[in-house]
Amino acid sequence: MNQIAWGPIVGVIVGFLLSQMAGLVSWFLSIRREKKLIRLLVSLEIDQNLALLGDYWHNVSLPPDDDEDDEEEKPKEKEHESDRLARRAVLIPLPVLSDTAFTSQLGALPKALKETEIRAAWRIYEELAQVRALHAWLVHVAGTPASSADSFPSASRAIRSEGLLSATFVTKKAGAIFDLKKTIQLLLSGGNPLGRSNPAVQGTLRDKAAQRP
Repeated sequence: MNQIAWGPIVGVIVGFLLSQMAGLVSWFLSIRREKKLIRLLVSLEIDQNLALLGDYWHNVSLPPDDDEDDEEEKPKEKEHESDRLARRAVLIPLPVLSDTAFTSQLGALPKALKETEIRAAWRIYEELAQVRALHAWLVHVAGTPASSADSFPSASRAIRSEGLLSATFVTKKAGAIFDLKKTIQLLLSGGNPLGRSNPAVQGTLRDKAAQRP
């Protein structure tokens, strides 16, 4: 009776299992690397947005002694602080606040981030959109006489939530700059929720937020 040569068969089976294990390990490492890269891309975009926003608000909120406007003379009469901030917020261009990395990776975020991290990152981009909307409102109404602007809808969430539909233009303008200031300060003090990918940037943001008037 012929005996079966088990050696070659075992070798084939072991070789097959090893190749499958190698493929599985390679797939696992690839998925892990993809998750890290997705997280890194979104985190770097948030860092960049916060750094640009920090520089912008630093220039807007310069004290009157350091308020040097090249395009127009300083008012002869002392401005109200909200008017001065509104004027500076319009005069100084708002930097481009990007959401390209975040929106391009929306489908992959559940694989790379925890639910709490997705909610926190989403909140960041919502607040950045609010900054853009408030700035656009201030630019739109800049130079508009108050007498003809009372009918403008308010850009301030605080005023809208209180139902003050009959608020004057001056009140709406003050509410918009208050909301802009508060939103930016909260963004800068909160920092990047996806980890401190750049400690130097995060430390700078915290320092700037602490110095805000």
